[in-house]
Amino acid sequence: MFKKFTTTQSLKKAAFDPLAGETNPPEACGYGMRCIRLHPSMDKIELKHAFKPGTEMSISFATILRPIVPQVTMDILRVQKRLFDNQNSSNFMDGRINLGDNSLLNFSSNPMFMQQQKIGPNSRLDKYMNCSYYPFSILLEKGGRLDFVAPNYDVFKEWINGLNYLLKNKKNLPKIRRKIEENYQPLSGGH
Repeated sequence: MFKKFTTTQSLKKAAFDPLAGETNPPEACGYGMRCIRLHPSMDKIELKHAFKPGTEMSISFATILRPIVPQVTMDILRVQKRLFDNQNSSNFMDGRINLGDNSLLNFSSNPMFMQQQKIGPNSRLDKYMNCSYYPFSILLEKGGRLDFVAPNYDVFKEWINGLNYLLKNKKNLPKIRRKIEENYQPLSGGH
């Protein structure tokens, strides 16, 4: 997963465009590869540098309001879903991404959007189809936000659905953690 280093746009770094990700990858736009995991206490997310020990940042669930999927990512998903459906290939996406608030991303086709795109090699439609980067943000309390880029659809879907599930069940997390601890049997060290 890629995390943006700052929330302000640098004059030296171009804004990341997922449709131009092959020529201008996230690393060239102020993003860095990070390992992100749910802390065992289940009350925060930890970000770690991919090649250095230690935690770089912790984000408490109490400060997370919701994930945000920008319009460009929703357009990419719509086009990819529509074209894969037309090719009778259903193994790429199952069409359900939980956007929170009991809403799912609707992959129903938008004929006007599809008609506006040119078809052919190096066309805008071709860029949508070949896009493998999926930007999203996490909205924090007090107006803050963290920007991320998922390196593929599966990572994107897991994080959006996982964040929404955890946020929806914030009150139940201590109970879930206790159940896991009660049922967890550590392996004995050779005895």
